[in-house]
Amino acid sequence: MHPSSNDYFEQLCDSLGFICIGVDPDLRVRYWNLQAVAHYGRSIEEIRGHSVLEVFEEPDRPQAERLFRECLETGKAGEIEAKFGRESGSPSTFIVIISPIVDPSGRCIGASASMRDISNRKKLSQELARSKRMASLGNMAAAVTHHFNNILGGMMTSIDFALPSDSPRELRKTLRGLAETIGRATRITKQLSAFAEQENVLQDEMSPLASLLDRFVNKARVMARASNVDVMATIEDIPSGPYEAQRVLPVLESIAQNAIDAMPTGGTLTITATRDHDQAVITVGDTGCGIPEQAMEHMFEPFFTTKGELGGGASSENIGLGLAAVHGLVSEMNGTIQLASKVGAGTKVTIRLPLRLEASPEPHRK
Repeated sequence: MHPSSNDYFEQLCDSLGFICIGVDPDLRVRYWNLQAVAHYGRSIEEIRGHSVLEVFEEPDRPQAERLFRECLETGKAGEIEAKFGRESGSPSTFIVIISPIVDPSGRCIGASASMRDISNRKKLSQELARSKRMASLGNMAAAVTHHFNNILGGMMTSIDFALPSDSPRELRKTLRGLAETIGRATRITKQLSAFAEQENVLQDEMSPLASLLDRFVNKARVMARASNVDVMATIEDIPSGPYEAQRVLPVLESIAQNAIDAMPTGGTLTITATRDHDQAVITVGDTGCGIPEQAMEHMFEPFFTTKGELGGGASSENIGLGLAAVHGLVSEMNGTIQLASKVGAGTKVTIRLPLRLEASPEPHRK
């Protein structure tokens, strides 16, 4: 069989270890390799001429159609994650790379979809993230022990002082103090639970970054309204693949809440999102009190806070787990987070996340 013959290339595509589908400019299936036959149980004769969108389950069709159209119009490849077998209760996740097919003159005459099952890879990734999270929780154990020893020690001292007393006033004062101390301990356990809750969350909700940013900005406006804080948002249209909403939204909302807390008398919350090569750059800035220079290097440490009792403030609502959790989630997404602050001028948080869109393969040439 000569390497330049049609039979050779057909045999080559049929021998691939992943699904390969070719479509025309109207998104009609023109080619369907043996892996596609095995996965869908339909021969090329049965599927030829049908819309390629039929191979995707309903929730993924709009995103698949958009990416196919963009590929045909711009000649740029892209990728999405799609699920199959949702009705079975244990769906498989496939990475779908959509690439243009161009003729020798450079004219786009169709598109190809290369699909590979990445369910095991995602499972391993989630297990690795879970291991990192458990390691982070292990590092917190010493700090938790220290703070709970302080809490329990204070409670024992108060009880020892109150036991010999017959004064109802002293007993009420002691009980009131014990109630506040128990409340503080409860807040610590709640924030620890929030930090660890991703262990039990199914990471099924996947959305493009632009959609998640829209949701975040809308939520930030609601959060800011009660504190007399204005929100200024500049969000570029950043094309991307899917992100886990259960990771992105808690990170951004936690940062926004910190910024709003730093402006008790009102101010401006500024949110921007831009693209820098293969990264999305998201910033959240405030016009609040700022962070002292000596505190900056400790901001991502568990139980370090510039607010609340642990930070010398009047409130005991914050016990310093928010940014530690944020840092962990950003790291799990292979991103970075940076703080810049000036006392009296405000703080800006910059998050960089790798984009999940552009695919590297060269266009197929017919």
